[in-house]
Amino acid sequence: MRTIAFLLVLLSISHFTYAQKGYLKINKDADLDSLIEKNKNLNKIKNGMDGYRIQLFSGSERNNANQLKAKFLAAYPTVPAYLIYQQPYFKLRVGDFRNKMEAQYLFNNLSSEFNQAILVADKINFPKLK
Repeated sequence: MRTIAFLLVLLSISHFTYAQKGYLKINKDADLDSLIEKNKNLNKIKNGMDGYRIQLFSGSERNNANQLKAKFLAAYPTVPAYLIYQQPYFKLRVGDFRNKMEAQYLFNNLSSEFNQAILVADKINFPKLK
């Protein structure tokens, strides 16, 4: 009997409560804006950020690298591919991954098809804003 009375009291109290209305005021340090602007300017100067790519080819034959690039882009048209020349080798690297975990998913799919595939740290392009 007590539990029933207790439940009735709770139900009647919850019936008369209302949601709070209000506003949010954010207090921030003025130096925070200057720090954000400084970071934006540094990123523009660097023209990229640290991240990961998957290297599919490294060799001295440019034709082999171009053929592999075409094969990759036919299978994965949405993933960017970059042909880089670091003397004396041409390197085919794909993707712009901000962390290793993002790159690992594609790497697992590619490692059986491209036997030279390795994960490498590289300077990547900034993510595109949607």
